[in-house]
Amino acid sequence: MPPQSLPRRPRRPFRRAVLVPCLLGLFGVLALLGPLAVLPVAGARAAAAPHGEVTLPVQRYSTPLTAVASASWRLSAGDRLALHTPALRFAVGSWGAGRPTNIGTTLLLACTDPEGRRVLTAHDGANLTPREPDRLPAIRALLVARGKGEYRCTLGASAYSTAHAKGMTVRLTGRRTVIGTRVGRASATWTRPAARGDLLLRPGRTAEPMNGLAAAAGPGAGRRAATVAVDAEITTCNADGAYRVCRPRDPRPDGSAVTSWVEVRRLDAAGGVVGAPVTSRVERRRVSAAQHHAMLHHTLRVPVPARAERLDVRLKVRVDAGDDMVFHAGYGYARTVVLQPPAAPSRLAPGSPRRVPAAASGR
Repeated sequence: MPPQSLPRRPRRPFRRAVLVPCLLGLFGVLALLGPLAVLPVAGARAAAAPHGEVTLPVQRYSTPLTAVASASWRLSAGDRLALHTPALRFAVGSWGAGRPTNIGTTLLLACTDPEGRRVLTAHDGANLTPREPDRLPAIRALLVARGKGEYRCTLGASAYSTAHAKGMTVRLTGRRTVIGTRVGRASATWTRPAARGDLLLRPGRTAEPMNGLAAAAGPGAGRRAATVAVDAEITTCNADGAYRVCRPRDPRPDGSAVTSWVEVRRLDAAGGVVGAPVTSRVERRRVSAAQHHAMLHHTLRVPVPARAERLDVRLKVRVDAGDDMVFHAGYGYARTVVLQPPAAPSRLAPGSPRRVPAAASGR
């Protein structure tokens, strides 16, 4: 499939042991409560969801991207649509005329409004290496309609390396589609704004790079529970001049050991904490110097007491050992989303309940 028109970002070459900062997940996804039945989405049109695979030639830069799926929905102002990608897999296809090396991979979701303006960018990016030749990308996001009309989303992918060679390829397999579920208008999303800049993560310190507040439940919500999901990309400081916040690097970088989790505090009208904080499973992982980038994916269900009116959501990240790391700001590198149920559950179309899926645990 030839490259299609997708949002462009600054073209940065993939360094052999340094992947360009793949655009990351932007706004962590926070909050789909219990089982959420599917509302009919007027005018929904999506290409058939082909299984099979797409072969991506390894290029020098992360752009252009190849369009692998698209979908459109007719929405009214204020409507909210929870979006996610089904199970997908990047894997080295062939080294071609080259030799085994590090290959950057990007999965990018880009959505436009009826006027063609970009209203959402969400991404999942990390390296494939000779020792880690495959990974499972996952994108979860919230589309908020600013006006009435047709909203279109395109899913694109790319593979790149400065050591690219003729015949070098990456395979993208799985169900290629974008799934949308209508959710309540109290649903919310946020990211780390570009104006705040990238955050340096130093060993031994716990950082909170992307805190935010959301309504505990929307009007008319029957169940008082929320499912919180946060997605974010972090990158090791193992390249000279790769990121301004990085300090002079170790001449022999060996990667980083990192721990992350999400903590949610339920707040009453006065801002007081209701009950004990709810925390996600703690995730520990090793990011090799060759991998360079890693995706953090967290999901948790939060019971909401009657007195609670807001949710205080905090992603916590700690580098335990190794190189400094960077938490990226802007573009779509991290996201938190709060999904609430529709206000009138009695009007839901019949069908199986659907939840916001937990992200696949990539490498």
